[in-house]
Amino acid sequence: MTSALPATFCSTTPSLLRFEALATSSYEPLAQVARKLRGELKYHALHANTWMKRLGTATEEAIERMQRSLDFTLPYALGIFEKTAAEPEIISSSLFVGEDELKSRWLESISKVLAQTALDMPDVTTLTPVFGGRHGQHTEFLQPLLDEMAEVFRLDPTADW
Repeated sequence: MTSALPATFCSTTPSLLRFEALATSSYEPLAQVARKLRGELKYHALHANTWMKRLGTATEEAIERMQRSLDFTLPYALGIFEKTAAEPEIISSSLFVGEDELKSRWLESISKVLAQTALDMPDVTTLTPVFGGRHGQHTEFLQPLLDEMAEVFRLDPTADW
């Protein structure tokens, strides 16, 4: 299993769906930022979906490795939908649709992608999501990703994006 799959599988489609939902937030500054970022995330989702389809329909070895990776990473992906204590107020004030709704949209979306492959979607009702990220509990895989993402900033902290 490569370390690229969890980042690709777990961060694109949920992120895109999250920003699509935030684009209709009742808090206009948040909605504006979400609308701006949504376009960029569509390309990431397209890229990830393309590779899921390619590898999920490739050789027997590729399909087996992808299935093992999917089975291993899905509990972590479900952990992305960890709720906060403020979620009822966030939903009632129309700031955001909530994590349950977002997870439902994501499962529908990823199931459509997987249906175009030889991969089987694990039964999410039997899985225990890996929560803790909202409380600073992360796997050893996060720090190398953060280091890589911050590389340009460290090279030129004054860069204007």
